[in-house]
Amino acid sequence: MIQKFQKAERVFVPSDESKLTTQNLEEFILNNFRVPDDDLGRISRFIASDLDLKKIIFDLPGLIKTEFAFEKLEIKFYDEFQEDELMLVIGIFTSGDIESSLIKEEKLERKLYQLYNKSSADKLLLIVECK
Repeated sequence: MIQKFQKAERVFVPSDESKLTTQNLEEFILNNFRVPDDDLGRISRFIASDLDLKKIIFDLPGLIKTEFAFEKLEIKFYDEFQEDELMLVIGIFTSGDIESSLIKEEKLERKLYQLYNKSSADKLLLIVECK
């Protein structure tokens, strides 16, 4: 009985589209992610230029909670690409074991591609870091 309740508690509900226009993107990012490179403005502009990516970012903390009990989330640009190939890295910091975390990470990535536009989901790279 308890297991059924716990699974029901972790159900993901996508965000309401009307909420996306009223909520301040930068405020949401600061409240839900750590921004290590002091790059909040650039990250916000990058996200705001793609409505589907913006929806993903608003939904992402809730979506991640369905798979992970995380300590913190981090958002930054992936440094390896050129300016025209920008990608965001979402760091998920958890205390779980590496093997099960990698399985959950893969499952989460599949969910992103099932729920959202592929070209927008391609702009994110999820990385799980275990303590």
